[in-house]
Amino acid sequence: MTNKLRISNLHNMYNNGGRMKRLIIICMLVAAIGSVFAERKALVIANSMYGKVLVNSAIADADSMEAALRTLEFSVLRHNNLRLSSITAAVDSFAQGISSSDEVVVYYSGHGTNASGVNYIVPSGVDLGNTQVYSKTAYSLSTLAQKLKLAKRSLIILEASRSWGLSGSKAVSKPFVAMIPVSAKQVIVSAAQPSSVVQLSLGTHSTFTQSLIERISTSEEGFNSIFPLVVSDVMARTGKLQQPWATGAFDGDFYFITTEMKLRWRNNYFEQGVDGGGSLSW
Repeated sequence: MTNKLRISNLHNMYNNGGRMKRLIIICMLVAAIGSVFAERKALVIANSMYGKVLVNSAIADADSMEAALRTLEFSVLRHNNLRLSSITAAVDSFAQGISSSDEVVVYYSGHGTNASGVNYIVPSGVDLGNTQVYSKTAYSLSTLAQKLKLAKRSLIILEASRSWGLSGSKAVSKPFVAMIPVSAKQVIVSAAQPSSVVQLSLGTHSTFTQSLIERISTSEEGFNSIFPLVVSDVMARTGKLQQPWATGAFDGDFYFITTEMKLRWRNNYFEQGVDGGGSLSW
């Protein structure tokens, strides 16, 4: 091979690499311009303390979910063991920061219940064993859904349909009933089917939350494709005793690993060079 031919081949290689790099960066710029005002926001709440009744996995579940969402480039507001007034304040504060271009996630781990067909998040310190008016002592999921309706897409994740009872006492089951999102831009997900309870986990994390985190952290597919896999995971791990449930549909889909993130990762690959040949410059 002549020196001219070698130089020509090298020139073509670097030009092709440079064009590929330019194309990736242009795609990144287009994606960035399209999302200048769009943000990914999350609210994570864990309630573990209910007097003498504890939800042992709630804090660990929320810790792991918070870490996963931050890695996936969500800005996260995190709260533990909130009373009713604090839940109201946390949701109101979060909702005030939502714009019509935002994608939002709300994750709750703790106790939940229903009364007269209305589902509620149960604040820390409330005793479900006592007769009470939940509209005055708990936070309505319908209110939560309404607060999020401005978002481009909103996903509510509930690890909360648990049996209630002190050690050695008969458990009281008041799980969530079927619920309806407030818009075509919202999906509500529960760890268990309506009127069914979450199975106790032998580990430090709840089965549903653990599977969901595994899936959203590794899959480039949208939530519509991820959720059936989560259902299969949970049913396999619980011997078909627990089946997660979702209601609603997104206008499009909800991607935890976005196109912009993938383009950035691919650009980092080219920055490091092709086949160990050093970085390309242009």
